[in-house]
Amino acid sequence: MSLYEVLLIGHILGVVVMAFGSGTAMLASLSAGSRPTVSAVITASRLELLGGRVVSFAAVVVALLGTWLVKEGNFEFSAAWISAAYALWFVSLGIGGGILARHSRKTLAAALAAQERGETTSDALIAQFRAPIAGIGGTVLGLMYVVFVYLMVAKPGM
Repeated sequence: MSLYEVLLIGHILGVVVMAFGSGTAMLASLSAGSRPTVSAVITASRLELLGGRVVSFAAVVVALLGTWLVKEGNFEFSAAWISAAYALWFVSLGIGGGILARHSRKTLAAALAAQERGETTSDALIAQFRAPIAGIGGTVLGLMYVVFVYLMVAKPGM
């Protein structure tokens, strides 16, 4: 097996780990239901944060292996599909780490405070948990996965 094949397998496995992390975050949110209790929000927020950490770590590994693949496979960094992939990678980390993780941390803090006050349900907490920014951010990241896979498989312009 060549070095290129080993790198490619690692790159693909990293993407699979990213998908598991994203799936964990998405399923945690969906499994909480439409009117989650305070404890369900706490559990879901913790799982979202864990999934986000897994995605972040795997994204760094995928980027490093992808960079090595570009060099090993004699591709050009100036190729449009590679440049687009790097640009999307930075945008996705911004959405995941800058928007979604911050939302989950704030929601978790609010849920823990509500739990300390003895609340079992909270309309304000549900509204925060179901804020449009979380749904939109998650949807955008999901669509970006499709674009990433397209770029890596089709290599448009090549």
